[in-house]
Amino acid sequence: MRVHGGDAVVRTLERLGVEVVFGIPGVHTLAIYDALYSSPIRHILARHEQGAGFMADGYARVSGKPGVAIVITGPGVTNIATAVGEAYADSSPVVVIASNVEQAWQGQMLGHLHDCKDQLGIMRALTKWAERAQRVDEVPALLREAFAQAVSGRPRPTHVEVPLDVLRGTGEIDLVQLELPTRITPQPSPAAIELAVAAIEASERIVLYCGGGAVASGASAELVELAERLGAAVLTTIQGKGAVPEDHPRCLGNLWEAGNPVDRLLRQADLAIVFGSKLGAQDTENGKLPLPERRIRVDIDASEVLRQYPPSLAMVADVRAAARALLEALEARGVWRPGWSVEELAACKRAALEQAWGAEHATWLQALRAALPRDGVLVNDMTMMAYVGNRHYPVYEPRTYLFPTGYGTLGFALPAAIGAKIARPDAAVLALVGDGGFQFTLQELATAVQFELGIPIVLFNDASYTAVKDEQARSYGRRFIAVDLVNPDFQHLAEAYRIPAVRVTSPDMLAEEIGAALGRSLPTLIEVPIEFAV
Repeated sequence: MRVHGGDAVVRTLERLGVEVVFGIPGVHTLAIYDALYSSPIRHILARHEQGAGFMADGYARVSGKPGVAIVITGPGVTNIATAVGEAYADSSPVVVIASNVEQAWQGQMLGHLHDCKDQLGIMRALTKWAERAQRVDEVPALLREAFAQAVSGRPRPTHVEVPLDVLRGTGEIDLVQLELPTRITPQPSPAAIELAVAAIEASERIVLYCGGGAVASGASAELVELAERLGAAVLTTIQGKGAVPEDHPRCLGNLWEAGNPVDRLLRQADLAIVFGSKLGAQDTENGKLPLPERRIRVDIDASEVLRQYPPSLAMVADVRAAARALLEALEARGVWRPGWSVEELAACKRAALEQAWGAEHATWLQALRAALPRDGVLVNDMTMMAYVGNRHYPVYEPRTYLFPTGYGTLGFALPAAIGAKIARPDAAVLALVGDGGFQFTLQELATAVQFELGIPIVLFNDASYTAVKDEQARSYGRRFIAVDLVNPDFQHLAEAYRIPAVRVTSPDMLAEEIGAALGRSLPTLIEVPIEFAV
C-alpha cells in the first residue's frame, strides 16, 4: 500500500505490537502525530524529552518490552540524549524515533529549524544501533531491525532517524510480509555445561552472583532451584536485586561491602558462578570483591565475560538457558552440594545488615517496604536514601527495583516511575527522590496528573547535594562549595500542580501516608525532612 512517511512509522509500530509511545510533538514530527490520531497506540505527553526518555526506560525495565520515544530534530535529540545514555549503561531496550531536516540539507548548517551538525552521529555514540530511513519504503524494515537489536542479545537502546522529506513523502510499504522480531537467546554449549558440572562437583562452598542479566532473562525460578541444590549463597548487584527473592534463606542480596561479614563469607567460597553481571567498578568497589579464583561467568554479551575478573570458564549464553541446562545436567548426575547451612547465612545476613552503610536510616526503607505490596515497584533516583536502599530495601520479585546505576544521572525516578505505571497500571509504583534530583524533572508531575497516575513520590529533603558534600568532606578538607540548596516550598509546589501533599516526621507516618497515596488516582508528594551526617 502507498502511504505517507508518518503513516509508515505508525503502522509499522502497530504491526510490531507497540501499545504506547512517549514524546512531545513538534512541527517536524507532525506527520507521525497525524497518523497517531487514528491509531490505537496510546501517546503519553511528556514535558521534556529527557523525561520522555526516562519514561520509555521505566516502561522497558518493568515490562521487558521496548519502550518507545518520539522526539523532534536537534534539541529533541540532544534533550533525550541523557536518558539514552542511561538506558545504554543499564542495558534497557529503548527505541528512539526522531525526525531530521531534509536529507539534502543535512550537515550543511544552512539555518533550517532545529538544524544539527551530525544528529545521527550523536545517537550512534549513545546506542547499540542507529540508522536513517532514506525512503518511505525503508521505514518498516529499519524499525523492525531497531526492535530486534533492542531486545536481542544484551538489551540496549536503538534509534531510527526519519528525515522530513521521508516523513512528508509517500512510498509503498508491505507490512504483511514484515517479519516480527524475536529475542535471540544464545544457548550454552554441552561442553561448557560439562565443564561447569565438573567444577561444581569439585567444590564445597559455592556463590551465585547475580546481575541485571539474571533479571532480564527471567531466570528467578531456575536460580532459586540451583541455589537450593548447591547449598549456595546468593549475592546480587544493584541491577540484580530481585533476581532471587531477598527473603529466600540463601539470598544475601546486595549486602557485600569490603571487610564486612559477607566479605568474610565470600573468602570461604571455592567456586563463584556469575550470572549476567559485568562485575563493574561500582558493584565490586573497584575490584575489591573477593571472588574465588575458580569462577564461571555466564553472560549473553561475549565482550563482557573475559573482562574484569577473568573466569576459569566463560559461557556466552542467556542466563536462564544456562541455569536450566546446568540444573538438568546436575539432576541427571544426582549432584547435590552441602554448602552453607541456612543458619550460617542468616547469621551472616543479620550481622551485615547491622553494619551496612546507612543502617541508621534503615527504618525509613523498612517503612517503604511495609507499605508496598510484594510486587510493588520502587523507582529510585540518585539520592542518599536510595543508596541506603540498595543495601537495606529487600526486593522480592524481578523488575520491581529500578535504579540508574551505570550512568548515574539525577532526575530519573519520577519520569521512570510514570513509565513503570503505564506498563503496569494495576501495580503499586513509588518514586523515591531527593530534593536536588527531583528538581531535574519535576515538571513531569504534570504528565502524572494529566494521565491520572496514582504514584506516591517520597521526597527526602535535606536541602543539599549531600553525596557531593560528603565527598568534599572526605577528600577536600570540608571545603564546601555549590552543594547547599535553596529549595522551593515543596508543599506549595504540589498545590500548584493540584496534587495532595504531606510532610511526615516518622517512618510510621510515612508508611501510613504511602498507603493512603496508593488509593488515589493522582500523584501524592510525601516530603520527609531529614539530615545526613557529613
